[in-house]
Amino acid sequence: MGKAKGLYDLGRFGLGVLLLLGSGATGFAQNLPSPTRVWSVGPLTKSEPVMGIAFGTSGATITGPHVNAQTGSIFAATRSVVFAGDRIVLASMAGMRRVEGTQNQEEVYQLLSLDAQTGEVKDTREISAFGSLKVFATNDAHVIVSGRSLMRLTPDLKDAGSFDYHAQGHKFGRVQNISPDGSTLGNATSPGFELIDARTLTAKTLSDLPLVDTGVSSKAVVSDSPWWIKDYPKAKSFVTLTDEKGQHLIFHGDCSGRPAFLSDDRVLTASCKIARILDTQGNILKTITLQDPISFAGVSQNGKRFALQVASFSSMHSVKHERFAVYSVDPGEPVAEVTPDEPGEEQSWTALSPDGSMIIVGSPLKLTLYRLP
Repeated sequence: MGKAKGLYDLGRFGLGVLLLLGSGATGFAQNLPSPTRVWSVGPLTKSEPVMGIAFGTSGATITGPHVNAQTGSIFAATRSVVFAGDRIVLASMAGMRRVEGTQNQEEVYQLLSLDAQTGEVKDTREISAFGSLKVFATNDAHVIVSGRSLMRLTPDLKDAGSFDYHAQGHKFGRVQNISPDGSTLGNATSPGFELIDARTLTAKTLSDLPLVDTGVSSKAVVSDSPWWIKDYPKAKSFVTLTDEKGQHLIFHGDCSGRPAFLSDDRVLTASCKIARILDTQGNILKTITLQDPISFAGVSQNGKRFALQVASFSSMHSVKHERFAVYSVDPGEPVAEVTPDEPGEEQSWTALSPDGSMIIVGSPLKLTLYRLP
């Protein structure tokens, strides 16, 4: 693909690098206050034993049967549990079943709605899907469930609307991201991309180009697709922002991971051992360098706090130790650290409350709510 129309002046990228010189942070410079454990619950659903595959220097190794903690995916870690009003809603895979009349199998999920004050399960609902089932929190205390179809639910799991992927003539639709403020969903129509109002479920076309989104805001989408490799053959990662004006390269370098929005005008890249906060022009506003690999673990709807998973791994690439560092978006300083009772297989589930005052950490085996300082 050639240079997209609307490419930002990449001289700004050079300015961003200069800004980096005064914006670095290495590790934690001070002892952070401890969060307060509010409650722990679990197991919440019956988990099936599964086999595992571990990757080490000698290749892949089959591990023995173990209880499925459903924490083997970094992608699912931030799309499996949400705050919705006075409830916490999660989607736990309960098993598989064959689809009548076919050789295909579908995954069966249990939606659970917990009382946010006590952790008590108040409502449940079964939903099937081919592939993963994702849950998102809207800015009006509702829940979006994205799977075979797209549904809007109340906090107690009652129907409150649905979105037809094919209503505007598209053969395909996939929603896998919501804006940090909970207002807007991203729908990849392949080709093309829509932004969906999370309250009304009405769609507006953003682009006719094919996009594989890693994050959306209320007016744009970011992706890590390597479209710019011809222009920057030595770069190993790219961050592309697409808005109504076109596609813009806002970062390229050795390592950036899957970029995500922290707000409409802030983008986070977190991978390897470095996290960067960028503005939408590509200026680097803050760099966070830690001693262990990191990944994105959620952002509060008010755009004031975000979380990073910080993990160490064994030679078989299984998690040995896992902690979650909560940062202020501005000025990008750590405010708290949470260590789950049991580390996830790849990354434990996490979600920040809308005001950033609480974080939920864990899995269906054990879910814990913490109040942050």
